[in-house]
Amino acid sequence: MPSPIGHALGGIAAAWIVAPRRDWQAAVVVAAAAMAPDLDLLAGDHRGISHSVGAACVAGLIAWALTRRPRWGAAVAAAWASHVLLDWLSNDTRPPIGVMALWPFTVEYYKASIEIFPAVSRRYWTARFWIYNARAAGVEIAVLGPLAAAAVMFAARKKR
Repeated sequence: MPSPIGHALGGIAAAWIVAPRRDWQAAVVVAAAAMAPDLDLLAGDHRGISHSVGAACVAGLIAWALTRRPRWGAAVAAAWASHVLLDWLSNDTRPPIGVMALWPFTVEYYKASIEIFPAVSRRYWTARFWIYNARAAGVEIAVLGPLAAAAVMFAARKKR
């Protein structure tokens, strides 16, 4: 599963074009929305309902209700959904394999047949923790950095 760095870049890439504002505060909001599904780690139910298109829609509806701006709802939903996509495309070795991507339509877990993103280690006590995670973050930056930069540049060009 990608790190918070990868999820933040993915959220910016997915949401930047529809966000009603395009500044550092908007980047923080969509990055936070993209990382939010991993809060399920605190509840011990990782990759379940929070990692679904249904949860992305709920998050978008909440953002819309709080801001009364449909574009914020769309931006938050897109950022959240990017998390589901990135986790679907990543290495997963702990059962159940994959993400519950299509909840509420099904509770099945889905995993892509290709793995673009290496797993992130949570074993902070091991000697290779930093090396392993630096490699994973490097892949995320190499893949998602250009996509986020392209979204930002496209939105800036569109604004002119």
